[in-house]
Amino acid sequence: MILFNILDIKDTMSHLLIKDSFDNFFIEEADVLTYARLTISGRRNKEWYDSDEKELPDLLRWNEVKKIIFEYIKGKKTPSIMKVSLKADEDTAYKMLNDSGCYNKLIQYKPDLYINIKYENDRLSIITGISYSDFVMDKTIERAWDEAVEKLIKKLEISYEI
Repeated sequence: MILFNILDIKDTMSHLLIKDSFDNFFIEEADVLTYARLTISGRRNKEWYDSDEKELPDLLRWNEVKKIIFEYIKGKKTPSIMKVSLKADEDTAYKMLNDSGCYNKLIQYKPDLYINIKYENDRLSIITGISYSDFVMDKTIERAWDEAVEKLIKKLEISYEI
């Protein structure tokens, strides 16, 4: 796990809420506190959909909810707190870890790979995360994920400190 302190908040929030930089990710959960708390669970309510739409993934894509959050927070005041937990889908995980040399371990362990974004007290941070269904002592995938997220942040030209 690595914590990236983001230096350019406005540019990074643009990547998160306006641009398509994180659209390939699922949303696990979002929590925003302004004049009231808005919490969004990323779990799709399959009962709400028509029968021909039931094959959709269990989690919502970030691009399905980011406009709601953007509309909720836009204005003169920034949120008191904003937390967004994004989960890499299988294709994104494989693409981001393609050059890491841990492809076989990724297939074997099938971890959940997260990017957690937190804004609080006028500070923005991105924190990497990984979750396994079983206990795993090997940290190869965790290190590779940390490096892949750092590579993504650099590619997006987001300024940061570790």
